[in-house]
Amino acid sequence: MMRTAFIGTGGIASVHLRYLKMRRDVRVAALCDMKREQAVKRQQEFGGEVFTDYRMMLDQVKPDAVWLCTPPIVRREPLLACADRGIPVFCEKPAERREAEAAATAGGLTKRKAHVQIGYVFRCMPAVQQLRVLMRDDPIHLVQSFYGCNVSLTMELPAWFYDKAKSGGALVDQATHNLDLLRYLFGEVKEVRGSARNPVHKQRKGYTIDETLGLVFTFASGIIGTHVHTWVGDAWRNELVFSGEKRLYRLFPGGRLVVEQPSAGAHNKLSRHLTKTATKGVFEFQPGSRPIYEYENEIFLKMVKTGDWSINPCDYTDGWKSLQLTLACDKALTQDRVVRL
Repeated sequence: MMRTAFIGTGGIASVHLRYLKMRRDVRVAALCDMKREQAVKRQQEFGGEVFTDYRMMLDQVKPDAVWLCTPPIVRREPLLACADRGIPVFCEKPAERREAEAAATAGGLTKRKAHVQIGYVFRCMPAVQQLRVLMRDDPIHLVQSFYGCNVSLTMELPAWFYDKAKSGGALVDQATHNLDLLRYLFGEVKEVRGSARNPVHKQRKGYTIDETLGLVFTFASGIIGTHVHTWVGDAWRNELVFSGEKRLYRLFPGGRLVVEQPSAGAHNKLSRHLTKTATKGVFEFQPGSRPIYEYENEIFLKMVKTGDWSINPCDYTDGWKSLQLTLACDKALTQDRVVRL
């Protein structure tokens, strides 16, 4: 029985806890949070001993694996504490909030030969793996990314989400998923430019995030990409579109993939991987009923059990690179200039 522990028991922790609760080979042994009442609340549903000091938890419980679900400004010390004790960590994205801290952490983890998976969930989805196979014979020249939600209309998130210095706002908290996926699929970005506005609420103390933003970036390969984002949209939406010479690909990070190919030349290939729809030349991949977060947790548990970390979807250093891209995009917004990476 694998004994697991959590550092940070806020909103995202519940996603992972629900999955672990379904596993017969895993037990939640401990929960740690600065807010003891939050950890106690999770304990009532998922079990485990409650702590407010993660070092004490690590030393007393000696878990086989740790989930780090703290705000991004609280990463380095818990990660290094686990590394010093030889405990593998699933760390929620982003790797950090500050680039200098991420660089120092990456060096410390490498020195300790630590095992860390950064929770960039899109990398683990079956639809993304299908997409990589289908794009092998199709040069991509343009990519478009859109992420929208209404969190600045509802104002229902914890207050720290609206403080850009703490959460990073739309870019660091949300868009980093899409930016990481673009890196994963198409390689590094060499320059970025952008623009941001606040059409609903003016920025003020405690509310320093950008409500709408747009980015244009150039990949080292020559691909042109865009990302647009809103926190004052009608609902939660996320879609990426990849324009190839042969096909158009639409990826919905809930797990659905739609491929359009007007010519009939390679329909047999698409039929082997996807399901034909009622619309001529349109094929799709439909995910099962599993929540997307299960895939990344499944991989992490497999690595902990087998000791084979060669299948790590995103180690800390790779997650640091996605943070670098994310922060470069933020710099392009705030300084209103082209930023070269």
